Amino acid sequence: MNNTCRPSFATSNTRDMGVYLHIPFCRKKCSYCDFASYEGLEAYYDDYVTALCTEIKLWAKKYPESTSIPVQTIYFGGGTPTQLSIPQIEHILNVLYKHYPCNDVIEVSMEANPGEIDKSYLQDLKSLGVTRLSYGVQTFDDSLLTLLRRGHTSSMAKQAITDALSVGFQSVSGDLIYALPGQHLKDIETNVKTLVDLGVSHISIYGLQLEEGTNLHKQVEQGQLLLPSDDENEAMYDCMLDQLASYGFERYEISNFTNNQAYSHHNLRYWQYKEYLAFGAGAYSFYTDVRRNNEPYVVPYITRLRQELLPVVFEETISETRSVEDFCFLALRTKWGLSKLNFEQRFNQSLLTIFGNELEHLNKQGLLQQVNDSWCLTRDGAKHGNYVFSQFIR
Repeated sequence: MNNTCRPSFATSNTRDMGVYLHIPFCRKKCSYCDFASYEGLEAYYDDYVTALCTEIKLWAKKYPESTSIPVQTIYFGGGTPTQLSIPQIEHILNVLYKHYPCNDVIEVSMEANPGEIDKSYLQDLKSLGVTRLSYGVQTFDDSLLTLLRRGHTSSMAKQAITDALSVGFQSVSGDLIYALPGQHLKDIETNVKTLVDLGVSHISIYGLQLEEGTNLHKQVEQGQLLLPSDDENEAMYDCMLDQLASYGFERYEISNFTNNQAYSHHNLRYWQYKEYLAFGAGAYSFYTDVRRNNEPYVVPYITRLRQELLPVVFEETISETRSVEDFCFLALRTKWGLSKLNFEQRFNQSLLTIFGNELEHLNKQGLLQQVNDSWCLTRDGAKHGNYVFSQFIR
């Protein structure tokens, strides 16, 4: 691919940025989780917050040009960010606001687990400017919650969402996992209906991913647990699509649905191939055309920052070919699809010249459809997304 295909990042006057803040602490480590998250590290909370704030300051010093780019979204992920106290969260935000322009922020998201925070904490979050809550509900089946080592019950999940709405959060999301051991279609229907009836404006659905090294993976490998078949898995996804549509929820990304355009604006940045800084242990950033991964373990992360060293352990300049690939399959994940105009403005190349054969082939297979200027996944295409995306990998 020639040099004219290098992605065009706008000048700092016209571009904006997201900020991801990783809080790797959990009350309990879930049996399916392989993220950079840890239980039993309460003694490190203060030191970690200090280290994270130091990282923000060091980044601003090393990359001063980044401090002139307006921040549009802020996302606290984990782990469980609400393991931190309100003063700790406030301190992190104050340091961020001091070093980056945040006057135009449209969304501050916070991940949370049901049963771990009360109304007073929620009100304080709202006072700090948090606008969106994302609860890891996963299921309303108490036996499955125990199997997953979730720290809450079905009733706690219902109460958490009720409390969040009662204190005035307009954007509340709930995550559900399907294809769990012993799960059936009726369980899926109950989960979706319960979440909708509670009044959330956003729902994320994820098929269970068995990650090697997790407790759940070991149990399945040893034959202690039986997962639904591939056909059952697909039937569950279809069931959720139909049910959510009947409740007025639109699918705006393969796994994400909303009933009033309450999009996750921060996550949209990922799918729209936009820039974001990321701070914290195990965080991944994408700035200009470079991806950086941070040290994933808490103590080494803190140690490096005490020495005033950025905790980056891997850095990769994204190639021209990789940029095109990533842009295409990320755009295809969304309802807006892969726009010819957006592609050509970004890469100064014709989409049809590069991928015309692939687009035609996928269209004939019923996996993509053309909608005005864009190519979008069909329903079948969404179910076979990995195959569709693979066609854009060179």
